[in-house]
Amino acid sequence: MTAIRTTAASELLGVSASTLRAWERRYGFPTPQRTGGGHRQYDLAEIEALRDAIARAPDAATAVALARRDVDGGGGGWDAFGPPRGRAEASPVDRLRRGLRRFDESEADRVVEESLHLRSLERSVDEVLLPAVDALDRDHPGSVEYAFAWRWASRWLAAATRTAPPAHRPQVVVLLDGTAPGAVEALRLQALDLALRRAGVLPIAVGADVQPTELGRALGRIDPAALVLSGRTVPLDRLGRLVFAAQRAVGGELAVLDFLGPMRDGRTTGVERLDPAPLVARSRLLQLLDGDEPGFRVRRGR
Repeated sequence: MTAIRTTAASELLGVSASTLRAWERRYGFPTPQRTGGGHRQYDLAEIEALRDAIARAPDAATAVALARRDVDGGGGGWDAFGPPRGRAEASPVDRLRRGLRRFDESEADRVVEESLHLRSLERSVDEVLLPAVDALDRDHPGSVEYAFAWRWASRWLAAATRTAPPAHRPQVVVLLDGTAPGAVEALRLQALDLALRRAGVLPIAVGADVQPTELGRALGRIDPAALVLSGRTVPLDRLGRLVFAAQRAVGGELAVLDFLGPMRDGRTTGVERLDPAPLVARSRLLQLLDGDEPGFRVRRGR
């Protein structure tokens, strides 16, 4: 048996150590051994089976049951935990998409709440909420179902933002919002805003229709560390004037990045494109703000 400590197990699963211990108490799985010093050591095979089950299970109880079956290699019939091994489970994304397609807010809320028992809030947004709305946009573009899903998701993200902790980092990130109303990109920018707040960074969203002089005046007071361009509704020449005004306001040290925006090739524009996944984009921004990138200069805040 390959054994790993609690910290490594929780990182592999993407849950907290306290959640892992709660599953052990409630479901009797995973089943750690104890070292001479009393520390838990988990069987890597159990943790990997649980990680795979989490990706396809609608809730923690089902994930544990599937993982236990995979490890034990038994059971073909139905039991209290749901369908047998080998029978397709509806993924959380599929369940959420179906609920939204039926205009069922209660079901949509339930799916995301169940995801929060298995994943962090950020991962639930990246891996469940946004993919479900993306799928509706692909399958039913311009439909009433998609409009309903978009508004539900926007309200959910707004509610989560209201409970985010206050900023504790010195840097401010300005999000220049040029997304179209009702577009998936607008939800992704809202999700990036939420993810930054939960990491202690204060994001300030500014509409891309702002006048360059007004943007420069405000940024001179805000003293931001970075400017993130998002959306493709703004002509490049106007965007260039806004970026120029922003950089001049902070003395030319402002980092400019693109998140689902108009910049296609960072090698020619000097603007780095962030990953479209909000959680990945946040990780990259934090890396840059923390000074882990050689040659990347940011203002550290007053």
